[in-house]
Amino acid sequence: MFWLLNGMEERGIQGLNAYLKISNPLDVTMNDEFYEDNLRTFPAPKSLLDYEDVPFFGSLPELLRSIQSIFGLEIEFIRAGGTLPDMMARCFTIKVENGKSPGCLALLPSKSVRNNSIDISEQDNFLTSLALLLGDAYRWQQMFRKYEGELASLIPISATDINESRFSETLFGILKESAKILDCQAASLYILETTTNLLKLRSCWGLPEERLLSPARVLHDSMADLEAILGQVVILNEDYLLEAWGAPEDFPTAVCVPVSSPMSIIGTLWFFSERKRYFSEHDLGLLEIITGRLAAEIERASLLRELEHSQELKASA
Repeated sequence: MFWLLNGMEERGIQGLNAYLKISNPLDVTMNDEFYEDNLRTFPAPKSLLDYEDVPFFGSLPELLRSIQSIFGLEIEFIRAGGTLPDMMARCFTIKVENGKSPGCLALLPSKSVRNNSIDISEQDNFLTSLALLLGDAYRWQQMFRKYEGELASLIPISATDINESRFSETLFGILKESAKILDCQAASLYILETTTNLLKLRSCWGLPEERLLSPARVLHDSMADLEAILGQVVILNEDYLLEAWGAPEDFPTAVCVPVSSPMSIIGTLWFFSERKRYFSEHDLGLLEIITGRLAAEIERASLLRELEHSQELKASA
């Protein structure tokens, strides 16, 4: 299974199918229309800087007002992804490392006669210097964000925190609340047993409890789970899709997403709806948050269990 975790991006679904010695039963249904509507990269690719993630420089609005008052230059800070208020504006990019930019300073055409008090070359030099200064400020903000985030990870955790019953309740609660947020009526979490290529149901909500006693599903017979493991979100809302792609439950609509951490693939998460529906970009964003929370909880429990085992070995030595 080492190949699956480390070579999947390089070889794709064809290589994975060959590795697992399976044939594709979807020669007819796996067309361009299906991929466009029902199969999307998960999580969706993001631009280098999200418009909403760009920090707001607290003193910048007052600074720009002062510049306009003193020099007659009308300047606006335009965040990355924003639009210029005037097509005739001259832009000065705020540059940071790796070619990223949190935005630019836009010099707008001003009706003020005082605008002539500074010639164009002086304006350019002034705004270029200001953009460099804001780039430095942005780098400082990012450095402190990283520093504070690292300090947040230093919270001491006792190995006695792990409790199997409480952990199962945590998983159940996440599935329950997540399903309600997504307006779904059932959810199931499958953990990938990499040594056997099996998917075992470990937690569910909205389904009969005896589902947990069901045998593990074979990975190479579960096309939707395979695609999810390869980094796709699979949306099934037609009968022929549900059957061909191996949906584990009989609902009009199902969605399957991967549960993974930066280091490993943990399994797949399914949500089921009692009506035929689609999942919006907002829904997919919620799914990304949900799977991230599940992965964090599972890895935390695993690390605590290893710590507890290590302490027991030391005590018995």
